[in-house]
Amino acid sequence: MSTIFAPITSINQNGVCVIRISGDNTKKCLESLGIDTSKIKNRVAKLCNITVNNELIDNSLVTFFNSPHSYTGEDVAEISIHASKYIYNEIALHISKINNVRLAKAGEFSKRAFINNKIDLLTAESVVDLIASETKIQHRQALRQYNGKISNIYNSIRDNIIKSLSLIEALIDFPDDDIPHEVIDEVNNIVKDLIVKISSMIDDKMIGQKIKSGFEIVIIGKTNVGKSTLINYLTGDEIAITSNISGTTRDVISSYIDIDGLPIIISDTAGIRETNNIIEIQGIKKAIDKSDNCDLKIIVINPEQKINNKIINLITNNSLIIINKIDQYNSDNINKCKDILKQYCNNIIAISLKENLNLCQIKPLIAKIINNQYSNINESIITSQRHRLGLNNSLTHLRNFNLDKTIEIAAEDLRLAAQELSIVTGDINIDNILDEIFSGFCIGK
Repeated sequence: MSTIFAPITSINQNGVCVIRISGDNTKKCLESLGIDTSKIKNRVAKLCNITVNNELIDNSLVTFFNSPHSYTGEDVAEISIHASKYIYNEIALHISKINNVRLAKAGEFSKRAFINNKIDLLTAESVVDLIASETKIQHRQALRQYNGKISNIYNSIRDNIIKSLSLIEALIDFPDDDIPHEVIDEVNNIVKDLIVKISSMIDDKMIGQKIKSGFEIVIIGKTNVGKSTLINYLTGDEIAITSNISGTTRDVISSYIDIDGLPIIISDTAGIRETNNIIEIQGIKKAIDKSDNCDLKIIVINPEQKINNKIINLITNNSLIIINKIDQYNSDNINKCKDILKQYCNNIIAISLKENLNLCQIKPLIAKIINNQYSNINESIITSQRHRLGLNNSLTHLRNFNLDKTIEIAAEDLRLAAQELSIVTGDINIDNILDEIFSGFCIGK
């Protein structure tokens, strides 16, 4: 297998860039750079002169990790150079001339760690999520997976399936009449419990995947109620044009924000009204379609505007209704509007975006509604569609299991159920799945 190298930190954006080398020729690479490897202790950083063709290139910290006690399970070296493109290019060009040494492909370090049983597939996938995490909850979820807590859950389920399978296979040579009833009861109970557990995991409102991609929030309402001003306030940026002219927003405008540690994709939409304008009609349709598939609808209301059926039909218990422009109306109008809306939703805030009234209530209430909607938000297990598919397939085989069948066929149902979970954790090595997963990593990981 080739020895690979790549920068694992950015060049030119930091004071230091770290080059990782992994493989059998790691020491040879170091020696070619003028480093005396006999003076480098395992896992101890040493300051060394880096030379190329006897010319001093840099003075760098070099750390060597002896196989198998390294990230990849191979001999690994990490060279902390000054973050200069020239220095990196000189080193890269020089060591790439060594036989069987090349630049690493995307995700190849983590792929080798997986192949060498340093990490399982779930842990490998979590590396990307950990790097990409932008909010507290994304970081927490990625860390749970990286630390093996998610793998333990999958492995526990698979171990119970294998336990049932071993009991069944021990009975294959028994005549049907001689199969002990206590064994049948034990296997049936294990399978029944597993069906309940996996079904509960799958019935999770896709919370783990939503944490990775972001919760969808859509701002919707009639024209000129302050939707664009609201998204500008929540994002802290002028992403939407605000105007007194009705129908300014014709398309969906989205932005990514962090609210109380929750990743949020918030969208402004076209104002809902009767119109003959073809483009505006398309914008209104997009607004309604977007709101039908979101995690939270923020419905903005003007206290004196008539609340039509189109708006009322959009309201659900998990909506947030914002009564805007309260600085322009008396309390009777505002209270009357609240009383009407309370029939449909209890999450109501009266604000003024113009005068900055009660705006501090908006973000905490958004976080509260989402947390209440996803009560298992801190216990997410399924973090990708690949995991969900594996659990669904395993569940199908468990539901097909029946000891009224011939015992060999019943055993095969359990074997297939266990195999689906092994694919998720990577205990069964399927090359096309590995290529798809690791190609999504960045170079150097």
